[in-house]
Amino acid sequence: MARIPENFTHDLLARTDLVELIDARVPLKKTGRNYSACCPFHQEKTPSFTVAPDKQFYYCFGCGASGNAVGFLMEYEHLSFPEAVKQLASRAGMEVPESRPETPADRQKKDRLQSLYDLLSRAEKFYAQQLRQAPERQKAVNYLKNRGLSGEIAKTFAIGFAPPGYDNLINGLSLTETSLEHALTGGLLVRKDDTGRTYDKFRDRIIFPIRDSRGRTIGFGGRVLGDGKPKYLNSPETPVFHKGQELYGLWEWRQSRDRSDRLYVVEGYMDVIALTQHGVPNVVATLGTATTEDHARKLFRQVNEVILCFDGDKAGVRAAWRALESLLPALDDGKQVRFLFLPDGEDPDTLVRQQGPEALRALTDKADALSTYLFRHLSEGLDLNTVDGRARLARLALPFLDKPAGPVYRALLTEELSRLTRLDKESLIQLKPAPASPRPTAPPAPSEPSQDATAYGYEDAGYPPPGDDPGMPYPEDFGFPDDGAQGSGNTGFSGTNANRTRPNPRQSGGRKGPLTLAERLVLVLLDYPSLVDQHPLPDGIEQLPLPHIDLLTQVASLCRQNHSAAALLGALMALEQGETLSRLLKASLKPPMAEEMATRLWLDALSQLEVTRLEVALLEVEQAGMPDPAHWQALHKALAEARQHARKPFD
Repeated sequence: MARIPENFTHDLLARTDLVELIDARVPLKKTGRNYSACCPFHQEKTPSFTVAPDKQFYYCFGCGASGNAVGFLMEYEHLSFPEAVKQLASRAGMEVPESRPETPADRQKKDRLQSLYDLLSRAEKFYAQQLRQAPERQKAVNYLKNRGLSGEIAKTFAIGFAPPGYDNLINGLSLTETSLEHALTGGLLVRKDDTGRTYDKFRDRIIFPIRDSRGRTIGFGGRVLGDGKPKYLNSPETPVFHKGQELYGLWEWRQSRDRSDRLYVVEGYMDVIALTQHGVPNVVATLGTATTEDHARKLFRQVNEVILCFDGDKAGVRAAWRALESLLPALDDGKQVRFLFLPDGEDPDTLVRQQGPEALRALTDKADALSTYLFRHLSEGLDLNTVDGRARLARLALPFLDKPAGPVYRALLTEELSRLTRLDKESLIQLKPAPASPRPTAPPAPSEPSQDATAYGYEDAGYPPPGDDPGMPYPEDFGFPDDGAQGSGNTGFSGTNANRTRPNPRQSGGRKGPLTLAERLVLVLLDYPSLVDQHPLPDGIEQLPLPHIDLLTQVASLCRQNHSAAALLGALMALEQGETLSRLLKASLKPPMAEEMATRLWLDALSQLEVTRLEVALLEVEQAGMPDPAHWQALHKALAEARQHARKPFD
């Protein structure tokens, strides 16, 4: 395979959810803002393997293993770099291109998709604002209150309101001709074919923002407030929204402190919100569509047990059977599915509001396991006391025996069918239908965003939405001691190295003591890469005799090329980072400081670096003998101004 373009690898990392990738191979548990497990790369009893979803990298505090999605596949599945990239690309529905420089068209595609994400985020804020300020908001507020929703839960799910009228969103967002087209693409607006008139898609509706597994707003659902039809309206399929792949409430559950190994799957937005408010946060909903195999695989990447909730009527039974057919291929050993049919007239919302979460859990304990429901459904109308009835059941059930992914589960299904039909397992195996002739392999199902999203390109910020975490306070150990006294040498980077070795803190002992100034600034850039564009490093600082200064300059250079945390860490992993980067990766697992504080720290450090640079330059001039008076005076003046600036408090 030819050399893989760097920009493609960055896009691929941005499209890959590392938590899902690793959890499919190593079950993860949520621990605060990160996830943890026993390390897959060395033997241990206490989990020390940590996955950071916001930065999209993993780190083991025991053996020092670290990396991004590509690195994990290389080490876990013993793949080469091209093989790992190819596997991730197949998973994301992307085709690995030949090496070529990024073209203006590539950049335009990235900009268009980023504009789409930005526009959807602005629309979410607009709808939330209308719930507080629109003249017609009271009927929406009354509806939510009558459904028992608190202000806190409405804020958690960012519930909004689309007022009556055809151009509220258009005017509220001041959409230009270009952004109008983006809004049409994103499903926010509708254009009539006959007149060409453009108007708001969501009108006089409660709005439910739909977020992907990284917390980005990708679409909306709207519940009508009058007698209009349809009762619920969803965003259409777009480059970033595919309802057959997304689960409403998954992001919100992953941000909660709940660590359940069980997820309830319900039908509606209000069911998710009501259950969450009443103490059952481990709940998601499909988006106006039947449960798909993509849904199933996503669910099993999160938990080991899935509870599907359905109405007890005929429509509920049909939906349950469709869900069973979708879930079977994703059902691996150790996974469990239950089918919970609610009493007549009940839905999850009313059940937990009237009887509490205990009522739902009691029904869950009595819910059918998938195997039980499978054979019960197939046996309906059959008399298993007769040979004819048992023969009919065998013929109906045989095609399902090989569908589960887990070999143990397949064997147990065969054993259960043997018990019901009184046929021995060997006879059942012989009676199984012959496999169909192989057909040409279809392209892999797209991951999030799908292959359609490549028409827009991609550049992900890699962070959860603002406002979730105020960040840690200005840390005391971020002061600026005399770095020259650290005496730790200059580790830095030495360029690419295909045979890099993993730092092992148990062997090296790990360098103790506070971070150097350069290390602190690298840590800031890992959280806020765009700072170096807004406030560049002073020219010539790479010549300063400060520990790790070349590490800082190289990371700053990488930040200009990679404005996402995932892509930045991917670029760092390709270099020989040594003990220094290992130390910083551990430190970066802590919650980031607030952006305002990070900016203050960065500006303060730039002032310090400029003073140091001028001091070094003045010393070199004086040591050279017979300095040019004008140059010497200019350096003195610049140094005095720099020192004065460094002492000024920031506004």
